[in-house]
Amino acid sequence: MKRLLAPLSIVNQVALLMLLSGILGVAGMGISAWMSQSIQGNAHAINKAGSLRMQSYRLLAQVPLDERHETLIRELERDENSPDLQRSVEQEGLTQPFDALRDYWQQTLQPRLRSAQRPADAAPQVAHFVQLLDKLVSDIDRQTERRLLMVTLVQAGFIALTLLLLIGTTCYLRRRLLHPWRQLVEMALAVGRGDFSRRFAQRGHQDEMASLGGALNTMSDELSATYSGLEQRVAEKTADLQQKNQVLSFLYRASRLLHASEPLCSRLTPLLNQLQTLTPLRAIQVRLYENDSREPLLQLSGNQPLRPEHCHNPVCSACLNDSDRQHPDNPSLSWSLSDKLGDYGVIVAQHAPQQPLNDEHRQLINTLVEQLTSVLAIERQVDHQQQLMLMEERAAIARELHESIAQSLSCLKMQIACLQMQGETLSSASQALVQQMREELNGAYRQLRELLTTFRLQLTEPGLLAALQSTVAEFNPKLGLTIHLDYQLGPRTVPAYQAIHLLQIAREALSNILKHAAASQVSIQVINKRGEVTLSVCDNGRGLPADTSRPDHYGLIIMRDRAKSLHGRCDILPRSGGGTEVRVSFTPDNHAID
Repeated sequence: MKRLLAPLSIVNQVALLMLLSGILGVAGMGISAWMSQSIQGNAHAINKAGSLRMQSYRLLAQVPLDERHETLIRELERDENSPDLQRSVEQEGLTQPFDALRDYWQQTLQPRLRSAQRPADAAPQVAHFVQLLDKLVSDIDRQTERRLLMVTLVQAGFIALTLLLLIGTTCYLRRRLLHPWRQLVEMALAVGRGDFSRRFAQRGHQDEMASLGGALNTMSDELSATYSGLEQRVAEKTADLQQKNQVLSFLYRASRLLHASEPLCSRLTPLLNQLQTLTPLRAIQVRLYENDSREPLLQLSGNQPLRPEHCHNPVCSACLNDSDRQHPDNPSLSWSLSDKLGDYGVIVAQHAPQQPLNDEHRQLINTLVEQLTSVLAIERQVDHQQQLMLMEERAAIARELHESIAQSLSCLKMQIACLQMQGETLSSASQALVQQMREELNGAYRQLRELLTTFRLQLTEPGLLAALQSTVAEFNPKLGLTIHLDYQLGPRTVPAYQAIHLLQIAREALSNILKHAAASQVSIQVINKRGEVTLSVCDNGRGLPADTSRPDHYGLIIMRDRAKSLHGRCDILPRSGGGTEVRVSFTPDNHAID
């Protein structure tokens, strides 16, 4: 690798090493995906085998058979010849036991079932048929586990190769990049102290570092020759440099403040106050938008007469100032906080007519605008990534529930139905118990479907306001009316992981109104009172039932549980004029506005 990378520049070396890492990753994923395709369909085949097992027992329970049971026999034969089962059998090399299973059905079990007069006459043959099915399912499962083990080994091998490449890359770049860079930094620091005796040691490599070191050596020689003449010019430029030093110091502090972890208002307010001391600008305001929309907006400034609702700073004197307000006679200027990804807000300020901005002031403001735009873009991307990760995790949980518990409940419902079909052989007490079991299973299945619907809810819209607007647009035609939405929160007041719970509570409340209220007016209000967010969903419908503790009111329990997960409370209140109000109050995360 050393001989391969030596003729290349550092940029090309890094690009080549990244390309090798990418090739290893893509190759590992591609091979794993190709191997994973070989087990596709095995789960369907196992389900079909389970269906054959259940149908054979159902036929045994129907003995003696007549023409009415031909449909059950054809259904079993159709499942036995299903493409999913045959494809999995051929793929795993289990054609011989599968053919034996089919022959046993055609030649032994089917004639025996048709001729049997009692279930006991065909019970041994059905048991043998089920035994053959169990062996076939066991063989398919064993082949699937073997292929999964191969996929794991392949992934482990590529991970090991990738780690080795990363370790080699780190060691190589430390020698070619980090060590020369430290020499350059030490030499630059020495030059800054007035010591021009340090030189960059050439090691025979013709790359960017060598070029930069040679240039720095040349520059050091020239600076050493002209240093004596610069002392006189330094005195003449001291005033100008002091002013520029203030600007640079301001930009440095601005960079540190903007990338800190405090709330955004605590970071911006000191910068706005400092900017007024360096420029003729007055009454500076930063108006932040949510989702590229100019309404609603969050206004931050250093001349707030009252404490903002979103503020968490315990020292009110740090922000409150009513001495410098905007005047209609002064010229106004604005700078847009936007890039190609979105519109984040605008900076609005005024200046006295006799004090216009010069080029240095405009350059300072433009640099600050670029820094602030970059910070807002990064924070919006981080919020979006957190939202996507949350949705992916909830979707994964929904898939796991659907593929495990939902299928088990469906199987139990079918087995209960089979028991009820044998009602004449059961006592009245057993029949009542079976009916009770079926009702409980149906209730559990309904609750599971509701839970799956909740987990699959996607907060695809960026921000709570857009999500609530989408929900209102969805329920307007269902309710046959126009839902009034009153949203009074600033941008990013509620983080994504709390917004999803608030949205689900609102959807659950609207769903209850649709099912039970028969309302003609529905409204949703979201407000912020001194840091506490309150969501109210009101209607003028029938109102609350007399008993809300019945099992079919589990939706109210779900809303209260979600409010607890927000560390808040959920109240279901009757309205004085008729109808119901669902009110949720909680305190959002202190870093929601940062």
